[in-house]
Order: sequence, then C-alpha cells, then structure tokens
Amino acid sequence: MISLRQTISYIAAMIVIIAIAQVASARTEAGGKGSKLVLVSKSVSKSALKPHPKSAVKAVTQTEREIMRSARALFEKKQFEKALALYELIPQSSDYWVEALEERAWTHVHLKEHDQALANIKTLFAPPVKSEIGAEPYLLSSLIQLRLCNYNELFKVMKRFKEDIRPRHEALQTLAKVGESEASVKMIGRSIAAGQMSRATAGVDLPVLPRLFYRDAKIQMAFQMMLKPGASARHSNTVTNRLKSLANRDVKDTETILRKMHLIEVEAVSRIYSEQHLADAKKTSAPIQRDANTLVFPDDDKDVWIDELDSYKVNAKGCPAASGTTVSQSASKGPQS
Repeated sequence: MISLRQTISYIAAMIVIIAIAQVASARTEAGGKGSKLVLVSKSVSKSALKPHPKSAVKAVTQTEREIMRSARALFEKKQFEKALALYELIPQSSDYWVEALEERAWTHVHLKEHDQALANIKTLFAPPVKSEIGAEPYLLSSLIQLRLCNYNELFKVMKRFKEDIRPRHEALQTLAKVGESEASVKMIGRSIAAGQMSRATAGVDLPVLPRLFYRDAKIQMAFQMMLKPGASARHSNTVTNRLKSLANRDVKDTETILRKMHLIEVEAVSRIYSEQHLADAKKTSAPIQRDANTLVFPDDDKDVWIDELDSYKVNAKGCPAASGTTVSQSASKGPQS
C-alpha cells in the first residue's frame, strides 16, 4: 500500500521531469529559430519573423540596399570618409558587393588615396569578379595611372580593356539589335528549369549578358508571371524586350566610356612627347608591413585565390616633380576630383 508521503514524492518528481522537458523543448525550438534567423535584420519586428528562409534573405537584401543608398547620398554630399565606411559594410556574399567595391575605388580617388583605389580595382579585375563588372573600372584605372604618370601601366589597362570588353560589347550589340542572343536564350532556359532568374542561372554566360539584369524588378515580375500555367506570351515578350533595353543601355555606356578612354590615351601620348607631368595630389601611403607570417606571391592575374580578393595592397609612385618646382606646385596644376 502506497503511503501519502510516497504519493506526494511521486507527484513532485513528475512535476520536475515535465519542467525539464519543457525547458529542453524551448531551447531546441529557440536554437532552430536562431539558425534560421541569423540573416534577419534587427529592425524586423518579431511578428514578421517566419520560418521561411526566403523572407530572411529578403530582409538582409533590403538592409544592404539601404546601406548603398545612404553611402551614395553621402558621396554626393562629398562626405567621402563617411560614405567609405558604409560601403565597407557590404559583405562579399552580397549581390551588392561588386558595386560597393567599385564605388569604394571612386571614393578613394576623391580622397587622393590612389593606392587603395588601385587595390580595389585589382580585385575587380580578378577572374571571379571580372565577369560582373562593366567598362567603368577600366576608365577609373586609366585615370589613376594618368594622374600618377604611370604611362606603361596605363597602356596595359587600355590593352586589357579592348581584350575584355570587346567580346561583351559585340554580344550586347546583338542582343540590343535582335532582342535575343545565344547567351540570353540559354540563360532563360536555365532559369525556367530552376524556377528563378538569378546570377547563378546566368552561369558562364554572365559576362555577355546585361549587367545586373537579375536585379531588374520588371524582368523578375514578368518572369514569375511567365512561369505560371497558362501564362500569356506577353510575359515572355516583356522579359525579352526588357533584356533588349538593358543591353542597349550597356552598349551606350560602353561607347561613352570608350570615347573617354581615347581622350585619356591622347593625353598620355601628349604628355610623353612634351615631357609634361601634371601630378595629382597623391597621399603618401604607409609602407606595406611584412613580418615572418607574411607570404608574398608573384602578381598573377590567372592564378587568383578567393581569400586574396579585397585584400590586395598597392604602393604606387606619383608623378615626378619638374626641376625647380615643389610637389605641391605641380599638384596644383593637376586635374581636380
């Protein structure tokens, strides 16, 4: 026969077991939510946090878009150091990283920090990134080399520009004229199979497609409508026409930059023959620190490690001062930012 004391002890033990089970369940649930919500912005309310991973990614993308918008606003106000701090918040995993890196380079130029700008451009020219850039980084690199009177490197950039941009320019010209190309047809086919249009579905054809087409709202809306059963052909036509419009935009941008590159080339040749150096006010960079843990590899554009990206260091020399003049006097004649 069970006594009253034994009954009370049994009930107390069961209460303790139930409480432990509830705590363990709560921790497991919190751990699961934590793993799904790591990417969610702190500004999102708790009521909006759903277990669907796409909502989390969307929240972060929106935050990065706002960072870019704020950085550009500061850049326009010539608050370059504040703009730079915001650009540096964009992680490499972001769809906005290449844009942020390019705009960081322009910001460094306005701060007269040409070494840092060249380091950013070095990353933009690396094979994993090069397929996503347009013609503008080549223009920026040429402009910096002109300001530093580094004519040898300037002509190398000119040659690289022709080699890299010509195939892209010709492919985009076809797309802008006809409305489709071999690359665009393949990309749309892969996107339909994947159920989404993205940078990944562009695949190896990304360099010869309109820049950042996968972020275009009109294309994405029409593409999603196109995937629905019984969708009208007009949605497919909208995607095609929008790709054609974006290709035409890129063609015009490239041709504008090409004209500017020609002007820089003429200016460089003129300086070489006249021996005139219009030096820019270049800030002196601190020497690159090396110790026993520093590894130095030859500069090879064809052999790039992923962890090297955005970690390059550059020490460039400025224009030589003319005899009888100081550096500041020479700099005062240079092009203004």
